[in-house]
Amino acid sequence: MKIKKLTSLAVALVLAFAFVGCSKTDAGNNTEDKDNNTTQTQQESSDKEEDKKDDKEENDKLASEETEEESIVVYNYDLENEKLIENEVKAKKEDPKVVFEELKNLGVIPKDAKLNSFDVTEANGTKTGLLDVNSAFINNNLGSGAESLMLDAVAQTFIENFDVDQIQLTVDGKDYESGHIVLGEGDYLKPERTGLNQGTGEDVEADKN
Repeated sequence: MKIKKLTSLAVALVLAFAFVGCSKTDAGNNTEDKDNNTTQTQQESSDKEEDKKDDKEENDKLASEETEEESIVVYNYDLENEKLIENEVKAKKEDPKVVFEELKNLGVIPKDAKLNSFDVTEANGTKTGLLDVNSAFINNNLGSGAESLMLDAVAQTFIENFDVDQIQLTVDGKDYESGHIVLGEGDYLKPERTGLNQGTGEDVEADKN
């Protein structure tokens, strides 16, 4: 009877040790799996952050290159030699306000001049830029020759940057009229006024007519 009891006790102890061993093994495996999953998650997160960083650097580089490549052509004039002078300026393309501001920066038009609007339309089959400015645009201190060159510089600047053939200039929606020059309906500013071929960028003599 004692032998049976001892045998039963021994079997119970063996089973208990076996169960404890299995539990430890399972716990160890679970801990290892958890550690592996954590490491994998951290690696994936790190990879994603690295990809985002690379994408940001690439986008910043492309944006920087695009900005560096953007430039506009702005004309001023040489009154003594009656010539238009081409200037390449780093600025955002296709923005009339930017172009207008650059004309002010070069001293072509008064600092307090403002661009009311700029639109492109067809006038008798000709691509025309409608340029409307405020009254401060008119510089009464200019002589007739300087005023003519100023208007040609403004027109040529808008013609080249916005791919139009001529400019209709108005002041607050009305005809342009100064002490020397009047531009009514149908009076357009064109490259032919100075003999400057669009896009050549050459200095040319102004037409005095």
